[in-house]
Amino acid sequence: MSPFSVFQGNCPRNVKKDAKYSVKSGVNDPIVGIIYETREDERWYVSTEDHPELVKMVNDVKTSLGQPPNGSFYINEYKQVIVPAVGTEKYYLAGTYERPLEFKFESKIISGEPVDLDGNPINPGDNWFGPHVGIPYVLCAGAKDIRYTTKPRPNVEKDIKLSNVIGKESAKSVAGKIRSCKGYEGGRFYVNEFCSIFAPIQADDEFKYIYIGKLNLQQWFPAPSQE
Repeated sequence: MSPFSVFQGNCPRNVKKDAKYSVKSGVNDPIVGIIYETREDERWYVSTEDHPELVKMVNDVKTSLGQPPNGSFYINEYKQVIVPAVGTEKYYLAGTYERPLEFKFESKIISGEPVDLDGNPINPGDNWFGPHVGIPYVLCAGAKDIRYTTKPRPNVEKDIKLSNVIGKESAKSVAGKIRSCKGYEGGRFYVNEFCSIFAPIQADDEFKYIYIGKLNLQQWFPAPSQE
């Protein structure tokens, strides 16, 4: 039995290849990588060797489950590292990781901070230049609440709503910030480990990602238990 606990919080499911971190083989040791999709329709395969502790965290979970090392993982807004178990719907909590991930590629720096590729700060409403790695949430239709879905047991799904955590009026206020980008129809948006909020939108026949702002964890879902 794995010594790591099953993660009971918000787990990404069916995300695109560019919306996840991965551990993969490097020249000498395993490395952390992402796929970065540019607005010019290029895909950059970027990686860093600077996080051996994070690599070990992910691979310790994988090997404890009797699975080969390496593979995808995520870091949520509470800096919790969650690792999917291949062949199941379960995710496992590897622990927390405080060091920020940063990738260098062709003189550009890619990170989840709200900056462009030259390191200049961006503002809410600007194009999102960071990677698409993040934890997905849904702005409910009507833009008064935010939710995510869990699978507490086989054949069961449960919606977790922000209004049930911080109250309807507070949830409506938080949802209003997302509405400025997504509109009253709602839809999916993402939060990364830097507490940056960004969302995909369709505008003028163009699909793009927009920066919404920084998340206030004091008006958010509580950190999932690390028990």
